[in-house]
Amino acid sequence: IGDGSVEADAEMIAMLIQCLKNTGLEKFQVSIGQVDYFKGLCEDAGVDEETASALRENISGKNIFAVEDILKEKQIDDVHKNAFLKLTELFGAVDVLEEAKTLVGNERSLNAVDNLERLYELLKIYGVEQYVSFDFGMLSNYQYYTGVIFKAYTYGVGDAIVKGGRYDHLLEKFGKESPSIGFVIVVDELMNAFARQKLEIVYKHKNTYGYSFKLQLS
Repeated sequence: IGDGSVEADAEMIAMLIQCLKNTGLEKFQVSIGQVDYFKGLCEDAGVDEETASALRENISGKNIFAVEDILKEKQIDDVHKNAFLKLTELFGAVDVLEEAKTLVGNERSLNAVDNLERLYELLKIYGVEQYVSFDFGMLSNYQYYTGVIFKAYTYGVGDAIVKGGRYDHLLEKFGKESPSIGFVIVVDELMNAFARQKLEIVYKHKNTYGYSFKLQLS
């Protein structure tokens, strides 16, 4: 809370990676998106909020056919249509950032890519880049996300074991203007992953008992 920098983004993602490593989990991937890329594309294409919501839902679900139908119905021009359709498959290693740049010309989307490039360089300094990939089709239905958004996945479970992102305007709803970023570890999914990957949870446990009594003789 109180830090809107890309350094804070990197620190948070590096911390969640360390948290997962501390549990004993070895094989996982943190997928990172940037909601401003999509928002900039919507603004540049002149898309209204209702259409943007429908696109967000179907792009996030990788439903390219529904996305195509929406764009055709709204008569979106070919340049923007191609960019929206590409979002369903614009994911992978750091190389995907260069491809993302070629699809847009608006400042907001380009700044979003620049943010991810700087974030990746910082994650390299933390030494955790091998756990990171990028996904421009990661678009949460929660409208409070304002920048980076991320999820962590591992084998044996169908949903994310970590969900998080930046929500710089969320605290305004509670009377405090302050940039913020955070994440939640979905413990049920994490435990399912351990069970299905047949991993043992190693922990130290020590019971300490204290006694206090007074002996009174009569």
